[in-house]
Amino acid sequence: MQFLYSTTFLFLTFFGFSQETFSVYFDSDKYDLTSLESLRLQDWINKNSKSKILSMEGFTDEVGTTSYNDTLSLKRVAFVYNQIHNKIAVREDFRSNGFGEIRQISNNREENRRVTIYYLSEFQISLEEFIINDFQVQKLLDLLVIKEVEKININPKWTLAEVVEKVPIGTMFTLENIQFHFDSADLMLNANQELDKWLVVLNSNPDLKIIVQGHICCIHKDDILLSSKRARAVLDYLVSKGVEKERIHYVGYGSSRPKFKIPEKNGYEALMNRRVEIVIQEK
Repeated sequence: MQFLYSTTFLFLTFFGFSQETFSVYFDSDKYDLTSLESLRLQDWINKNSKSKILSMEGFTDEVGTTSYNDTLSLKRVAFVYNQIHNKIAVREDFRSNGFGEIRQISNNREENRRVTIYYLSEFQISLEEFIINDFQVQKLLDLLVIKEVEKININPKWTLAEVVEKVPIGTMFTLENIQFHFDSADLMLNANQELDKWLVVLNSNPDLKIIVQGHICCIHKDDILLSSKRARAVLDYLVSKGVEKERIHYVGYGSSRPKFKIPEKNGYEALMNRRVEIVIQEK
């Protein structure tokens, strides 16, 4: 088990995707559970045999020195992990974290003396790739200053390659001609012509890395899965044409970032909401 101070899966929430959490609580200065809390943990284990654990975090109240509490929080995590080990699956990149008294969530000390388990339910495991991917890619996007290419002063006579060369990292291009079959991630034939323009640019700029963003229209439901699959379809097309997979990331936003209010007034507004964008990550 890895005891690392890592934030890889801390509060893993991304629009419609979020992990489940479960917490058990400890008596003061103890790292083993009371009989009541042990029963709660066992009941959770029995109900989640088909779940998958992402990470665990341990905490203490503010009593004691910082160093002592850091160690105590790790001991609490180790105790809980040993109760769960080989009973519930964990991700290969599972992390255990001890935060001591750093994060106090309540004025009630008992609520701060806890271990919290972050996990995917049986239903969510089928979405695991997209849940983890979208969270990680959003972290990459948070490092960029995003600016729409339309708001940058460029020469309209420039080719796409010239524009990409001159604009700053973080520039976002909207690909209006990327269309999908209804309620699917299958690209329509006209999308190939648009993507082939980017294929030329990527092939002529080996240092260029991009992030593909997918959006859907017409419904308020944040269907992150469909928008992620559509963005992934763009990635897959470019990779199938020879672009290294490591140069392309993808992320889905569902209908959480519409250009026009939902429900849209006409087909044009729906088209602009049902869009694919490319962000320059590196070049």
